[in-house]
Amino acid sequence: MNPKKFPTLLWLAALAMAAYAADAPKPALTVAVYDFTGEAGAASYGKMAATLVTADLAAETNLALVERVELSKSLREQAFGVSGMVSSDAAAQIGHLTGAKVLVAGQVVKSGDNHLVLVANIIGTETGRLFADQVEGGADKLTDLTSQLSRKIARTISDQTTNLVAPAQETSAQRLARIIKSIPGTNRPSVSVNILLPAGTGHSATAEAEFGIILLKAGFQVVDEKSERKPDIEITGVDDLSAAPNQGGLFSSRAVIELKIQERRSGNILAFDRQESTATDAARMGADGAAQVNAVDALAERILPLLAK
Repeated sequence: MNPKKFPTLLWLAALAMAAYAADAPKPALTVAVYDFTGEAGAASYGKMAATLVTADLAAETNLALVERVELSKSLREQAFGVSGMVSSDAAAQIGHLTGAKVLVAGQVVKSGDNHLVLVANIIGTETGRLFADQVEGGADKLTDLTSQLSRKIARTISDQTTNLVAPAQETSAQRLARIIKSIPGTNRPSVSVNILLPAGTGHSATAEAEFGIILLKAGFQVVDEKSERKPDIEITGVDDLSAAPNQGGLFSSRAVIELKIQERRSGNILAFDRQESTATDAARMGADGAAQVNAVDALAERILPLLAK
């Protein structure tokens, strides 16, 4: 093969890979459909409408529907009331419980003897943004009405995805890989980590463990008072954990971690650092742990490169 053709072949290969990436199917968006409510005379149509809309949306290849049995179970466990299901707070909690990015809920209004109006509320569980679609017609044409409504809902979800779904966040694995990549050279001193709770009530097990995991994966030796080797670097600090205002019916926690990084032999202080982080979760312990981990990860990203110098 003519070597002069290599640049052209590489360029063509790059174009082919870019085209493949652009055409690669995107992950299906998870959607939960809750029962449509109905006033007197229309209540029976609400459950039927939700069932038919769920079936129609399940046929959309870009959507993944939460099983209605699983959705009902999650709602029973949280004792949700029907009246609040279209609020952004309720949508946020449903999204956390079921993994749904979009919640569809609605109403069926009956006017006259045989006329129905179906209104669907489409809510982003992460953003709280609300969009609505509507159809109307004869009650004897409910299947046709829900098919029309489903097509509108699918189109709205497709057109408004960037408004309904928050930008993808960095995973913990991606964040750890980025932190490790940012550490220069090969110098990896031994390190001890002692992070206390306020007023000397004990150690912050979560913060210390997260710091230890990152240090070990980055190639540092982690030691404590039981280790034969003494630390080259001592990381000490305080983890002040408190409850923050609840968000969307979820527990919220705030962690403030203050650290001192010091050389043991010389006593030289390399840095003081402070990080505040908040997190939400369906459980208080989950929110506490997430807030602490987020704070530690941010601190580690700044501190570890200093230790490697």
